Amino acid sequence: LISVHPSTSRMILESQASPAPDTPGEMVTRLRSLLTGALINAVDQPGGDRVMRLRLSFGKNKHARRDVVLEMFGRMGRLLVVEGKPTLIRFVTGRGGLGTGEPYQYPQAPEPDDRRIPGGVSPTLPFEPLQLVPIESRGGEFPYHHWLAPQLAEREEQLLLSGQMRQRHQELNRQEKILSRRLGNLESDLGRSLDWESFQQKGELLKTALSKLKRGMAKFEVEDWYQEGSPMVEISLIPEKTPIQNVEKYFHKARKGKRSIDQLTTRCEQARHQIQEIVDLRSEGESLQQDDEIWVQDLVDSWCHKVDQWSRKFGKKRQQPQIQSRKGRKKTVPRPFQRFRSREGFEILVGRSARENDDLSIRTASGNDLFFHIAGKPGPHVILRVPRGSQPSPESIEDAAYVAAHRSGWRGPGGVAVHWTEAKYVRKPKGLPPGKVFIDREREHWVSPRDEGLAGLQAESLD
Repeated sequence: LISVHPSTSRMILESQASPAPDTPGEMVTRLRSLLTGALINAVDQPGGDRVMRLRLSFGKNKHARRDVVLEMFGRMGRLLVVEGKPTLIRFVTGRGGLGTGEPYQYPQAPEPDDRRIPGGVSPTLPFEPLQLVPIESRGGEFPYHHWLAPQLAEREEQLLLSGQMRQRHQELNRQEKILSRRLGNLESDLGRSLDWESFQQKGELLKTALSKLKRGMAKFEVEDWYQEGSPMVEISLIPEKTPIQNVEKYFHKARKGKRSIDQLTTRCEQARHQIQEIVDLRSEGESLQQDDEIWVQDLVDSWCHKVDQWSRKFGKKRQQPQIQSRKGRKKTVPRPFQRFRSREGFEILVGRSARENDDLSIRTASGNDLFFHIAGKPGPHVILRVPRGSQPSPESIEDAAYVAAHRSGWRGPGGVAVHWTEAKYVRKPKGLPPGKVFIDREREHWVSPRDEGLAGLQAESLD
């Protein structure tokens, strides 16, 4: 098994072959064309560094040679197929920086033997790996590989679950900030509403001195008989308003304040209740992590579904930008994503830009939804919305795959491969550019041309 997944890059022997997809993907097809019929002559570690190499030979006389190289530097590995002198790259995937057809240089030669650490295998492996394997697991061929393989597979699964948890925690934190800000504003409004009697009193005082008020006044002093001793108080006015309008302004504030007390009190309680729900959801999510930092998939899926349900019901959606028309009126931009509907009736969403792709795949899609992307070339992210408890028909998968291919510029006449997977297996590690994601457990659907194009998928209006 060769993997270039972030944090779990490896070349390891497994006791059983991993299940293969019914239809090979583009990457598998390319590798098969380069490696079919090869004989492995040697496995080595060029340069003694974190690089593994399979030395292959082809043909009857086995004179043709080609190498499979796995680099395990940094967080994400890189897999290459190279050949020739000078060595040129025939295939590359994983970490960026190199492309097909470019020259490839192997790592430098290993350090002299006297520089190696006693008891170690190489400068980068200063210990004997078999020492880590429990005694009862050291029997048979390649015990270290058979012991390590399931642990790395489990770690890979844990990284996927951890990414799902992290995304939901970030969404809860965002919603909590919004609600806390909203609660502060509501409490300020409620405080002003509770002071409605002072506005009523100012209106009554101005009403008794109405004949003395003039347009253009910014303030007016009047005797306040509501206070003991009837002191003189200064009441602010709006110079542009008439005396009657200034009086009515205070009566209007009093009526509005008195009328809104019950409504503002209710809204404050609702905001506090929703903040507490977020706190409870966050605590529940934190409690899912066991002492040994192991996530249980069923529990994680259930908790993520709760968070998604809460966000859809109460969460504030990200505001859409507004553009200014020529006449100065604000015009709302079209709602996000291009929308279609499968023959079965499931909604199909299509990103129209790199940032909209991120919003669709990372923030909008639920774990039960399906992600589609054309294989081996740039294209939009496509999400097939799948209601919880439902299973999409093969026709819906075929429709979503066709949309992904068509919106990527493909029109035939031959078919094209589209990769798809559950949305919960779509990840975006920190530092990736907009529109770039990693997917796991992908399958492949082969799309054939349609005479009617997208017309049969009931494209919805974008406005």
